Amino acid sequence: MVTQPKSKAPDLHFEQIEMLANFSDCAVDYPKLTFEEVANKLGVDFSKAANGQTWEKECREVFERERSAC
Repeated sequence: MVTQPKSKAPDLHFEQIEMLANFSDCAVDYPKLTFEEVANKLGVDFSKAANGQTWEKECREVFERERSAC
């Protein structure tokens, strides 16, 4: 039997994980806003974080997942 390698969880800070929940909430609360507009509304600047690209990717995935569920 062939097993799939487990993907490693992204290395995010506690505050960044909390912000994922905010993106999830905003995806439902503001259905007309884009991801970039929500990030601006929340005051998030991914470029200033050390792991900004990874964090942005995770936030975008959560945001899109919530949008598609509605």
